[in-house]
Formats: sequence, C-alpha cells, structure tokens
Amino acid sequence: MPEQAPAISVIMPVYNREAVVRRAIDSVLAQDFTDFELIIVDDGSKDRTVEVVQEVTDPRLRLFRQPHNMGGNAARNRGIREARAPLIAFLDSDDVYLPGKLGYIVRYMEAHPEVEALLDSFVLEEAGPRTSRARLRINPELAANDAIESAIFQRRVYKATPALSARREALERIGMFDETLRRRQDFDIVLRLVAGARCATTSEVLWRKHWSRDSISAAQGTFMAAVLAICERHPQYVRNPAFRKGLARDLARHFLRLTGRGDFRLIFRDGRAFSSCHGQGELMQLIAQGLLEITRRRLGPRRS
Repeated sequence: MPEQAPAISVIMPVYNREAVVRRAIDSVLAQDFTDFELIIVDDGSKDRTVEVVQEVTDPRLRLFRQPHNMGGNAARNRGIREARAPLIAFLDSDDVYLPGKLGYIVRYMEAHPEVEALLDSFVLEEAGPRTSRARLRINPELAANDAIESAIFQRRVYKATPALSARREALERIGMFDETLRRRQDFDIVLRLVAGARCATTSEVLWRKHWSRDSISAAQGTFMAAVLAICERHPQYVRNPAFRKGLARDLARHFLRLTGRGDFRLIFRDGRAFSSCHGQGELMQLIAQGLLEITRRRLGPRRS
C-alpha cells in the first residue's frame, strides 16, 4: 500500500547555515502535532550544512539538494513540488517554530475550508552587537481579501515567509514563488495569493523570527532593486493613493538610514534608479509623504 500523505509539509530552504539550521530543525521536530513532513532543500551549501542535516535521523525529515546555488525561491518551489501534503508551511533556516504552530494551522484550515492561505503572527528577535530585544508582530484578524491587500500595502499586516501557510493547490495555481526575486518574495507571493486565492490573517503568535544585521532584509544595497521589482509587478503600489503610504515610508526610511551613514553614493544611485522608472517628482513626493508618516507614527501611540 502507498504511504499515507502527512497532513502538512514544512519547507525549509537552506544555504550555508551550519551554525543555526539544527535549531530550526529541532523546533519542527518538537511540535505537539506530529503528522508532518519536514522538507529541507539545500541550495548548494559550501559549509557543513548538509552534514548537520544528515545527522538528524527522524524519518519525517526529507533532504533534497539543488545542483548549484539557485536562490531561496527556487529552493522553496522545489520543496513545494516534492511535498506530499495538501497543506504547506514555510520556515527559514535561522527562525524557529513555537510548539503549537503546525497543530494550529491544521486545525484552522480544517475549520475554515474556504481559506486557502493564512498569515499568522510572530515574535521578532533582533540581535545587535551588544544587546538583543524581542517584539511582538501581531496581525489583525482579517478574512476579506480587499482588506488584507490594503493592510499589506499600508504595512498593517506582517507577511514574512514563515508566517505564510497555504493549500498546495493555491500555491500551484498562482505560480508559486517568483524565482527572479532575490528579496521581498514574501510581499510578492502574498499579493498574488490575495489576487488569486481566499486569504485570512490571525493574531495567533506561532513562531520566532531571528533578525540580524547580516540578514538579506538588512542589506541597504539591494533595497531599491527589490522595491522597483515589486512596483513593476504590482503597479497599484505606486498608483493607488491608499497603498502609497507603505511605499512612502519605505523610501523615506531607506534614505534616512543612508543619510545617517553618510552613504551619499548609494543615495545618488538609488534616487536615480527610482527616478528613471517613476520620475524625480514622484520620488520627492513619496519621500515627503513618508517623512510625514514616520513623524506621525513616532508622535502617536506605538505598536507593540
């Protein structure tokens, strides 16, 4: 008889993460819900990552290796294709699940058969050179796609990739991850799910995100290319006045950080890149709007 498919597949891309990958694996194996498979896709690691993974003998873990480094999105898509479960969850190799993550997702999807994709909430742990701090990233409870789309663009919903769980059929229907994107793949795939599948969000805190200064999202040099890629794929980000607030804050915060570092070369390069696509006047308007929004937020009640 063929082996019964698990209830949910966890997909973890990994590249040169020998120091932290075991922590992520252990957080999945420690789940209070046990009917899962953990698919790890090594993206051409050159350190001992593969050896560390192979030391784990749990039969629910399946390791696949890319022929060479193809990027995290290609690895995630490989995992989706290899998955046997109807539900898919994601985990980055430097993050961890809380023990109730998978059980909550499976029960939620069983109770809401109309929902095809769910965004949950998490704890953000930021590690600095001397100190670290943890902050809650709580999503509102939303069940209407238009409300979720607006909240994503306006930065009222946190949509990091490990917060996403989805039915495999929905991921396949929208074309899975865009393998040409090296950054902000979470932004892109959630927007495409909102456009092509029934989505919901939950305030339930189910995992921990470990952010450090060497993470992809912290790299200022790749910021503008990622923003322009999202604007090209989702032009409503620029055109819709209600959605521009998030873009305006992103741009203002980016240029403030560069100014604080005195990186005028990157200021010039990124300003020219955005202006060549959308015009210098548009850039100035967005930065001004973003500065006002940042000031308003700092003077008003702070989000936890």
